Amino acid sequence: MQWTDWPGKSSVSPNGPEHPAAFHMLDVAAVAERLIAPFPFGPRLRDALIVLAGLHDLGKISDSFRAMLRENVPQPGFRQWELSEALFYAEDARFEARLGGTSRVRQLLYAAVAGHHGRPPVRNFGGLPASARPPRELAGALRCVGEGREAARLLLDEFFNLWPEASLEGLTLLEASNLSWWLPGFCTAADWVASNPCWFKPQAEAASFGTYLQNARIVASHAVAEAGISGVPARDVQLFDFTLRPMQAACAEIALPDGPMLAVVEDETGAGKTEAALFLAHRMVLAGKGRGLFFALPTMATADAMFIRASAIVGRMLDSPSVTLAHGRAGLSVPFRDLVQGSRTGGREEITSSDWLAESSRRALLADVGVGTIDQALLCVLPVRFQTLRYYGLSSKILIVDEVHEMGEPYIAEELVALLRVCPRS
Repeated sequence: MQWTDWPGKSSVSPNGPEHPAAFHMLDVAAVAERLIAPFPFGPRLRDALIVLAGLHDLGKISDSFRAMLRENVPQPGFRQWELSEALFYAEDARFEARLGGTSRVRQLLYAAVAGHHGRPPVRNFGGLPASARPPRELAGALRCVGEGREAARLLLDEFFNLWPEASLEGLTLLEASNLSWWLPGFCTAADWVASNPCWFKPQAEAASFGTYLQNARIVASHAVAEAGISGVPARDVQLFDFTLRPMQAACAEIALPDGPMLAVVEDETGAGKTEAALFLAHRMVLAGKGRGLFFALPTMATADAMFIRASAIVGRMLDSPSVTLAHGRAGLSVPFRDLVQGSRTGGREEITSSDWLAESSRRALLADVGVGTIDQALLCVLPVRFQTLRYYGLSSKILIVDEVHEMGEPYIAEELVALLRVCPRS
C-alpha cells in the first residue's frame, strides 16, 4: 500500500512533502500513549483507547478528503470526522474481532471519537449490530470514502497488530457512557499536539509502521513535555513556615476519606481560607486524588491576584509544574506573559508555562496548575464547542472554587452543582 496516496496534512512549504493520514494517526497514537499513562486504566483498555484515539482521522483515507486537500474541492455532504464514524460502523466486525466489547459499548466509543472536532456527531449511521440494508446516510458516507475503503481496512489491521492486547472486554455500558465524555477531549488534546509541524514534521516514507511508531514515540515524549501537559509528581514537603490558624490546622490534619471527596472550607474574612484549601489540596494530590489543580475565581481581577499568590506556592506542591492563567484577557497579564516568555533554570520548584498552552483558553485547563475564572470550568457542563476538552483537562485536577459567595447569579450555582456532579475529583 502506498500510504502517500492518502494525505492527512498539506505540505508545510510549497515544495514540501504531504504528511500521510496513516502517519498522522500514528503520531496521535504516540501522543495518546504519553497522555494516558497517568490515568488508572487497565493495560488492555488503555491500549484500546490509544487505538481508538489514533484512528480518529480514519475518514481522511477517502476520495473526498483527498480531493479537498489536493484539488481544493469541498467535501460533498460529509466531513472527515463523519467519514471516520461511518467507517467505524461499516467495519464494526473487524473491531469486534480484535477489540471485543458489546455492540452498544463500541457504538458509544465510535461516536465519542468522531466528536474530537468539538461537537457531538449527529449523523444517522444506524444502530449496532448493523442491519442488512445500511441507513441512507451511511451508504452516502461510504460513497465519499470510495477507493479509500480497502486502504482503511488495511490500516485498521495495522493498528490492531501494533497494540495486539487492546481490548474492550468487560467494559460496561455505564463505564463506556462515562468514557464517552472523556474520550473526545483526550483525542482532541492528542490530535492538537500531534498536528504541530514544529514537533511532528511531514514525512512521506517509512520503513514500516513499527519503525515509524518507534520514532513517533520519541517525538511525542519531547512534544508533550514541551507543551507542558506531561504531568508532574507531587512533592511531599512543608508548604508554609508560619504558625497555622485553626482552619488551616484542621485542613492539614483531618483524615481524608477513600475515593472522591468534596470539602467546604468556611471561616471569617482573613482567617486564611485559601491557604487552608491549599493544605487540603496538597494532601489530596499526595493521596492520589488528583494530579494537578485548578483555581476557579469569580472575576478576572480575582483570578489575576490568585495567579500571583499561587505562583509563589505551587512549585513547592508539585515538581516544576506548568501553570496557566485562564480567562478572556489573560494575555494582558504581565506576570503570566513573563512566565510564558521567561527562561528556564531547571530548578525543582520552578514553575513554567508554554506558548502552546497560552495560545488558547481551551488549552489552559490542560496545564498542571490552572488559575482562571469560574466560567472556564463551567463550560465543561455547557453545550459549547470543545466542552469535552475542558472536561478532559479537569478530569485529573483538584478543583478549588474560591470566593464562592461572589459567584453572582443563581444559575451559576446550578452550573457549579452540575460540574461537581460530573467532576471525578473535587
